[in-house]
Amino acid sequence: MYKNQLQELAQRSCFNLPSYTCIREGPDHAPRFKAAVNFNGETFESPSFCTTLRQAEHSAAEVALNALSTRGPSHSLAARILVSCVCVCTRVRACDFLLDARVPPESLLILVDAHFV
Repeated sequence: MYKNQLQELAQRSCFNLPSYTCIREGPDHAPRFKAAVNFNGETFESPSFCTTLRQAEHSAAEVALNALSTRGPSHSLAARILVSCVCVCTRVRACDFLLDARVPPESLLILVDAHFV
């Protein structure tokens, strides 16, 4: 899901699409993967090894979205996409939250966290 959201952010911001690289280690019967995503010239890595390549890429995309939601030229859009993603993951509609450009992205994330406590 996070890979799709990162790609959507790139398209809305007129950036190049994200590109992923992967490190594979471990024996053939139990491989471990770690991924990095290059987004608009910045590289974001998955924080830990994952059991599948897909999980590692999604983890790297999640790190990128979290970082971009608090800074950069598209921070408001990244925050909206991240909040939308969190809402979908928790089966809550994004329209349940007030998404206003005047509200800092950090407040939106706190609102989401507070709602589910």
